[in-house]
Formats: sequence, structure tokens, C-alpha cells
Amino acid sequence: MSSQSRQPDRQKIRALDEVTERTRSKASGTSKASSENGFRRFRIRVPVVRATVKERYSFFDLPREDIVRIWDHIWKNTEWYEVAHQALYYYQHKTINKIEFLKIKSWVTRCDCWEHSDDLSKIYAQVVEDNPDWILPVYETWNRARSPWKRRQSVVGLIEYASKRKSVLSFPVLIGFVDPLLADEDYYVQKGVGWTLREIYNLYPVKTLAYIQTNLFLLHILAYSSATEKLDKATRAKMNIKRRQHRSA
Repeated sequence: MSSQSRQPDRQKIRALDEVTERTRSKASGTSKASSENGFRRFRIRVPVVRATVKERYSFFDLPREDIVRIWDHIWKNTEWYEVAHQALYYYQHKTINKIEFLKIKSWVTRCDCWEHSDDLSKIYAQVVEDNPDWILPVYETWNRARSPWKRRQSVVGLIEYASKRKSVLSFPVLIGFVDPLLADEDYYVQKGVGWTLREIYNLYPVKTLAYIQTNLFLLHILAYSSATEKLDKATRAKMNIKRRQHRSA
């Protein structure tokens, strides 16, 4: 193997070491690293982790295609939760190009906690807004995937928060991803279904209310609780009564 072919790997390794050591330096001397959901954690507060990536790293002046390859290496190889999270923070609130997307779409395979999943949703939802044709076919596959994090992503990543979106998909397209997951048995998928229905309601209140009423007895309690957060108290109270009567029948 030539020295030129080895150079990119050394660059990625150096970058991983740089991000790890800077992150480690932010950890409180009294905090202990812990292992959770496959990642070890320094237990650093979220604002500190966000600020850390804003301090800039030595590889930030490289071309975008090289930067995403480095973050991809960091995401896939770090053992530290906060180190991985900086890759997510770096790409949030940005329009990403096709090369960046092709790397970042694979990051869902390492999700094993809701925090990483939800922050990844922020990136994917921006792709839905900017280039839906890139990601909707991916979501169609994830919607039926064995991985609960892919299934969750196929709904939460559609909108994330409606208040952030400048343009959104039509109601039929959005609800088409929700429908297959109504009976899903995974806790985090159901939380994602509820989250997404709530945000669809913020965009299409009349159609979403009709959908919830039609599927009132099919909605899991976790999804139902989140989906009805924005309803007026009287409407929600009537629906609660109907659900209780159905369960006791």
C-alpha cells in the first residue's frame, strides 16, 4: 500500500484523537465515564458539547467532502457518546450536499439511544425539506426495517418540529409513513409515531384530527398521549371517554 493511500486513514485517526481529547478536557474532574447503550459517556452537559464543536477543529478548513468522511469515521468508530454527538451537532441546521447525505444516511445504523436518534432526525428532516427525493425512498425502506431506530426515523425524520420547516410534504405522504407503524410494539417507535402525529396536526389540524378520531382505538397509549397534546381540552376529554369505554366493553 502506498503512502498516499495510507494518508487519509491517518488523517481520520488524528481527527478522532483530536475530537476525543478536546471532549475529554470538558469533562468535570468529579464526573465518571459510564457505559450506556453501547457508548461510554463522560457525562458532559449538552450545552458544553454543543459549544465544543463550535470551537472548530483542525480539519474544518478541508473541503466539505473530506470533512464528512472524517465525521463519518468519528461517528462509526468512537466509543464515546459525546464525541459521536458532535458529528450530529456539526450538521444540524445546514443544507447538506449529496455526498454528505450518502454518508450521513448510514449513521442511523449506530443509533441505540433516543438522544442520538432525535438529533439525527434534525439533519434528516432538513434533507426532507431541501431534497425529499433523496431521502423518501430511504424512509420507505426504513419504515419496514427490523431496526426500531430506522422505523422511528422514518416518521420523526419527516418533520422533526413543524415550526422549523419552511416547506412540508403533503398530508397523504406524511400519514402514509405513520399508518404502517400504528401497531408497532416498540416503545421508541410508538413515541415517534405520537411525536409525528402531533407535528402533522400543527400543519394539517383538520385532517389530522379526523385521522386520530378514525384510528382512536388503534392508537397505542404512548402515541395517543403525544398525538393529542395540542388538542383543546374538551375534544381530548371526549376522546378519552371513548377510549375508556372501548377498553371496558
